Amino acid sequence: MALACSEPPKGQARWSLRLLADRMVELEIVEEISYQIVRRTLKKTSLSPT
Repeated sequence: MALACSEPPKGQARWSLRLLADRMVELEIVEEISYQIVRRTLKKTSLSPT
């Protein structure tokens, strides 16, 4: 959730679900994750990357 609320990467106006999923893997928060899981998680917490 903190990542979704942070500044988006340079060149991006906002976080996309795919960008969030890719960044979580880069940060080694998870080994792998689909953007759909990110979407469901954000939906459950009433957050949106847009």
